[in-house]
Amino acid sequence: MQDLNIKGQNFLVVRKAGHKGRGVFTSKEIKKGDIIEICPIIELSKKDHYMLIDNLLENYTFVWNTQKKSAAIVLGFGSLYNHSKSNNATYNKRIKENVMVFKATKNIAVNEEITIDYGDMHSDLS
Repeated sequence: MQDLNIKGQNFLVVRKAGHKGRGVFTSKEIKKGDIIEICPIIELSKKDHYMLIDNLLENYTFVWNTQKKSAAIVLGFGSLYNHSKSNNATYNKRIKENVMVFKATKNIAVNEEITIDYGDMHSDLS
């Protein structure tokens, strides 16, 4: 496997996010189009993913490879970004590299929560 040179971002902070529990916030301004974080993933087979049903960890998985019907646990802060229909970030799966890239879709102010739109999270795994 090629070295991806993934580095953690020191401006990301996990804090209480009201009724949502925890959330990821920024301690610096992020510009629209900036990469927020590149997160390695742990791929879960369909069988392994089904073992997580009714388990707290299932809430932190993403659809990964629809052809293989696999899911992923996203490391870094990736599995902690909360959902919002008014999201200020998006994510892109790089399946061959086993990473998920989070990118700002709007300018994000200091101390603002970074949110993504989950969409229909697991409909592709049925």
